[in-house]
Amino acid sequence: MIIAEILKSTDTNYILHVISLGIIFFISGIIFTSIHGGRGAPLPPPEELLTTSTVPLENLSLAPGDFIILADSTPIPIESAHVSMNVPCQAPTTGGNNNIATSATTNSSLGPSSDIKIVAGVEPDLIPTIPEYVVGLSRPEIGKCTYHVQIPQVVDQQVTGIAIVNTGNQTVNFTSGNFATISTSTGGPLV
Repeated sequence: MIIAEILKSTDTNYILHVISLGIIFFISGIIFTSIHGGRGAPLPPPEELLTTSTVPLENLSLAPGDFIILADSTPIPIESAHVSMNVPCQAPTTGGNNNIATSATTNSSLGPSSDIKIVAGVEPDLIPTIPEYVVGLSRPEIGKCTYHVQIPQVVDQQVTGIAIVNTGNQTVNFTSGNFATISTSTGGPLV
């Protein structure tokens, strides 16, 4: 409204009008950037980086020993990470009428086995993690299991890289619904 009045003015002093508009825009910019969440809102420290990404695995395959890097923050350590993945798994099968699992093992925390493993550490020394099987989000009867893990699993474990790797002896072919999601928080440089 103030801008419209300034522009409608028939006064011949255009410089005064331009300066007035400049001042109005300057004050509006200061107000906008000082509002929490505006462009001038405080940011986390530059050494801290929070990320989340999902890798759709549908129609991909991993030959034995092949891997997909989910995070590589070298030389900045990953303070904490959470990985969830839905990957092919082998449902336990029974032999004969004795109801004994023969080709895959299962227990309450590991669930049906999968050749896809989550590894973490400082490259090139990535070590396997022990993920937890998520019963409610898994369908082992059709070969799809969901696992998740919090990294690091050991106190003072240095981590700069996280990947999934095919530890089996056959190529794993991913299908619809297979994915890997990672959320990370990084800190300062390696000590």
